[in-house]
Amino acid sequence: MDNSETLKILKETIDKLKITKENLREMRKTNKTFPRQTNTRILDAFQSFAQFDRAPIWMMRQAGRYLPEFKEIMKNRDFFDACQDPFIAAEITLQPIKQFEIDAAIIFSDILTLPKAMGMEIIMDKEKGPVIKNKLETIDDINRIKSPDPESLEHVYDALYLTRQALQGKQTLIGFCGAPFTVFSYMVEGETSKMFLKTKKWLYQYTQETRKVLDLIAKESAKYLINQVKEGGAQVIQIFDSFAGQIPSIDYKEFVIPSLRILLEEFKQECPTTPLIMFAKDQNGVEVILTFLKMYLGETPLVDGFQLDSNVSDEVLIKIIESDRTIQGNLEPGVLYGTQQILKKRVSQMIEKLQTTRRYIVNLSHGLTPDHEVEKVRLFIQESIRQSKLFKVREILE
Repeated sequence: MDNSETLKILKETIDKLKITKENLREMRKTNKTFPRQTNTRILDAFQSFAQFDRAPIWMMRQAGRYLPEFKEIMKNRDFFDACQDPFIAAEITLQPIKQFEIDAAIIFSDILTLPKAMGMEIIMDKEKGPVIKNKLETIDDINRIKSPDPESLEHVYDALYLTRQALQGKQTLIGFCGAPFTVFSYMVEGETSKMFLKTKKWLYQYTQETRKVLDLIAKESAKYLINQVKEGGAQVIQIFDSFAGQIPSIDYKEFVIPSLRILLEEFKQECPTTPLIMFAKDQNGVEVILTFLKMYLGETPLVDGFQLDSNVSDEVLIKIIESDRTIQGNLEPGVLYGTQQILKKRVSQMIEKLQTTRRYIVNLSHGLTPDHEVEKVRLFIQESIRQSKLFKVREILE
């Protein structure tokens, strides 16, 4: 295999299972057996009465440019080429697992993987980030959006399968997608934006057409997530609505949540027992959270957990806890730039506030960035584990 020298972490797994580029897909489709799950902390966090020694922990963007080994493997590699090579994607996914004592791996991919398969021409600009070359500019452009060729997303399921095998049950595997509104915003803006004026123009001026696109993205996203679970072996799903806070909550409820309901219902119809975490960034107000909490498919909640921002109110926390849903978060990543003293203090405050519920997963309030230091990330993890165990001991003694 051309990547043999690059696959430092994955090599043991592919040698043991005799996986090659040529037989990977057939092996995935014919052998869905995975190693026994020995670390169940993440999965147990979705159960109110499961025993636990500490809160589980992982970090958004934990596989990324702050890691020297990530920079090394991405030398002379295009971002989307790396995503589309299941061996490279799995290796990158495993890098933070090798570095840190964390409880989950989130597959190395991108929220624009699906729209790319739906006909969007996307490049990764070193300065701007993702740029869509054929963005939606007129209503007629909607006709260019297509349902993906199933083959175009198989590499994601291959990467998930490889990663799940390599994890050996020692971590939980998380799959994900972008929420319809965030994906739509990229489609019309062409890149990330400060004001999202084009998105708002479409939303308020071409409301019916926007709903049509949002619903289409929702349906395709549901299929994509279902396959991540059933074909790839993902054990938990997270939906990223990174741009949710760019519109008022009243408009988010009216225009965006209906498409999310479609996505959530179709996913839960096929994967009712797979935990699903919703991350509606900057939409952690009580009205939006209550709307999600009221969503059910029969007796099955459509949202099992909430990734929360660092400024979430006590009222919202109480509502989530009373509804027996899981909380994930929520340390401001900027704290990792600070001194050890301030980092330890903020971690302690986070644990004291959020670990009052059994259903808690330690995370940041959004992703790690390229200029975070590896040792500060390590300190965050170590201190979170230490503080969580201390909190647990005090709880027992009381």
